[in-house]
Amino acid sequence: MQEAGETLGRIAAMAHRMGRIIRNLRAFARQESEPARRVGLAAVVESALEMLDARIKQGEVSVQWQRPDFPAIVMGGEVRLSQVVLNLISNALDAMEGAPLRRLSIAISRAEDRIRLTVADTGPGIADPTRIFDPFYSTKEVGSAEGLGLGLSISYGLVQGFGGSLRGENAATGGAVFSVDLREAPQREGSL
Repeated sequence: MQEAGETLGRIAAMAHRMGRIIRNLRAFARQESEPARRVGLAAVVESALEMLDARIKQGEVSVQWQRPDFPAIVMGGEVRLSQVVLNLISNALDAMEGAPLRRLSIAISRAEDRIRLTVADTGPGIADPTRIFDPFYSTKEVGSAEGLGLGLSISYGLVQGFGGSLRGENAATGGAVFSVDLREAPQREGSL
């Protein structure tokens, strides 16, 4: 009976992995044509943190996030931008598994005419920063349930589709830092 339960658990895990692979492949192959519109970046970050709350608590990760003191309204697609932010935070959580210090730092700032989202972790850093956006390149163990290597490549394409940029590098203090620069949305007529 216990053996049957273990087998069913493995089947469920494989089905979950296949569903994720299919979703990633669809997103990778899909040509999104929806025009960019005004999106509140802070709300997107808070929604991603809420969705990942159980995983953050389970991993005993401390989160440093403070809503910016300015309206961080960018041009993008809300669902696609949510996918990018969720992917960056998920990758940071993955990278910190087993690390002695698990701190996720998220900040939103102005960078010239852009709004910059920065996601930093205290994991081991990026082994080969020049390849992180290559499709199917993964630093995760071969055969792991989550290491398909499409998430950052898809995120890179989505951000470029908004007229933005995505960079990843190693932090001087250790860990990885990802920066998303997006066009700031123009002020609406009649607003301050």
